[in-house]
Amino acid sequence: MSFPFLREGERLVRVHRFRFTGGRGCALGTTDILVEEELGPVADPATRCQARPDHPTRVPRPHLYVNAETVEGAVSACIEKMRGGTAGDLFFPQV
Repeated sequence: MSFPFLREGERLVRVHRFRFTGGRGCALGTTDILVEEELGPVADPATRCQARPDHPTRVPRPHLYVNAETVEGAVSACIEKMRGGTAGDLFFPQV
């Protein structure tokens, strides 16, 4: 896939948003997942998609960032890393 309108150093990224809902005790917990898919040629196809938990004001912990070749692979790997965690595990530093 080629994008002739891009200049040197520019890249095009498709952003996907997903909402993961899972049981947390007697309630449901939801977490948004953001996947950035780089379009066009990439040096390493294994890093084409990057997934991470998403929150409007909080930054996820670095160990939760996941790279994969496909959007589905990135979402799946991110959910596996988040499974069983709490919002504090995802967005607040450990003390």
